[in-house]
Amino acid sequence: MEKEIRENKKFMYWSLAVAWMMVIFFFSSIKGSGNHSYDLFYFLERKSFHVIEYFILAVLFFLSFSQSRPITKALVFSAALSFFYAISDEWHQTFVFGREGTIRDVAIDLIGIALAVIFIIKFKNGKRRTKN
Repeated sequence: MEKEIRENKKFMYWSLAVAWMMVIFFFSSIKGSGNHSYDLFYFLERKSFHVIEYFILAVLFFLSFSQSRPITKALVFSAALSFFYAISDEWHQTFVFGREGTIRDVAIDLIGIALAVIFIIKFKNGKRRTKN
């Protein structure tokens, strides 16, 4: 019974991760104006979405991997897969009119991934302390 529950959770988390990847892909496919604004507020607003979307993706990958792997491996795999998806997403944007793929955006995505890893570690350590 416990194995079946774990398999159902694993399927659910992977489904959510794939759905979230589709959301990211959809928004990356929206044509841009070709006019890249350098207004600071606009820049911070747009780039904060990168941080948030890759934070969520890394957490979903972690939840997926942690169903069948040790925590450390799940963290490494989730961060790596999120990073590779960020690279592929930026490459995808080079084919979309008015969009551009930049290393800077991958670096901003990495901030979200790193924050997710820190959050997971803190959460797991906090959970361990309350058990003791």
